[in-house]
Amino acid sequence: MRDAGTDARVLRRMKDAARHVALYRRLWGAAASDFDPERVPRLDKAALRACPAEDRIDDRRLGRKLRIELSSGSSGEPMAVYTDRAAHAARRWAFLRALWACGYRPGQPFLLLTSRREARSLAMARWHYASIADDTETLARRVTGLAPRVLYGPLSTLELLAEWFAARPQQRPALSLVVSTAEQLTPGRRARLERGLGAPAADFYGLTEFGLVAYRPPGSAAFVPARRSLVLEFLALPGDPAGERLVVTDLAERTSPLIRYQTGDFVRRDAGAAGRPIVEFSGRSMDCLVQPDRTLVSPYRIDVALERIPGLHGYEVVQRPDCSIDVTLETAVEDADRVGGMVRQALASVLGAALPVRIEAGTIRRGPPGAKFRPIRSHVARGT
Repeated sequence: MRDAGTDARVLRRMKDAARHVALYRRLWGAAASDFDPERVPRLDKAALRACPAEDRIDDRRLGRKLRIELSSGSSGEPMAVYTDRAAHAARRWAFLRALWACGYRPGQPFLLLTSRREARSLAMARWHYASIADDTETLARRVTGLAPRVLYGPLSTLELLAEWFAARPQQRPALSLVVSTAEQLTPGRRARLERGLGAPAADFYGLTEFGLVAYRPPGSAAFVPARRSLVLEFLALPGDPAGERLVVTDLAERTSPLIRYQTGDFVRRDAGAAGRPIVEFSGRSMDCLVQPDRTLVSPYRIDVALERIPGLHGYEVVQRPDCSIDVTLETAVEDADRVGGMVRQALASVLGAALPVRIEAGTIRRGPPGAKFRPIRSHVARGT
């Protein structure tokens, strides 16, 4: 990890990419000639999303088979990320090392809650998958039936399971570890999670673009970088001395490199500790929607339902204090009625018919540059 400035390894990669990757030649333009790294623009999601796949690839590696990682849509716009075999292996090893550091041991039954529809259980490794699109009771029955030692999933989904098992402690499996991801695990939410599921909680911070970036073992105050091939840089936030913007470079990815990529997430570091470790990733929290009977619906169930709709380019789902829901869609004008009808059906399949839903097509306001956009959020008051 380092403060704003350029690691020598990153500088070498930048010079190489300026010669061989069309994306960076276009992004950096004339500034790449003298290569003052502080003058060239940094890559962000908008530039990456707008770039054709072939322009992201090193011209010496065109034609190679790439893996495609699809984001869940939790940023409001699902995005394809391309990675080669070596970089994918680096991601997998980083994930396994982090699990080991947090207490997992090979052979323990492991249940992952995921939005990946193509996920398949690995019986020999005792790894199993369940879909976060399922309702809480279905997921709880799956947990009870498999009796895992380790449970991994998005925080919102884990919280709903924690609430379910807190009301039925006799059905709770003997978990040894819970791994929370995708949202900010505050001390209060950690305590509720551990009480409900009866196991210590680790916190994994990852991005579709890089896989696991950092993790916080149970009981630790600081995050540990997931792998040395990820270079983390930190940019000051004007007016906020405690916060910084996170910029990441993946040195393991050589076919479709991501260099000095602005994640849109903010971090807070402990200035008084050696190495200034990260103690908080902010900008990841998403809100559960609240039903009239005060039960909660995970935002990831909404993500999974909406990402399947053809022609839906972006969305924003906002629950008002009266529990009604406003939905803004980004879609072609000629598709607005069709897409709007499909969105209404998808929401009804998850939420039922009790909540009033208003849908309109328009442009989504994503806030200031660098801010993390939360497409699903609720303004309904609830207990803390």
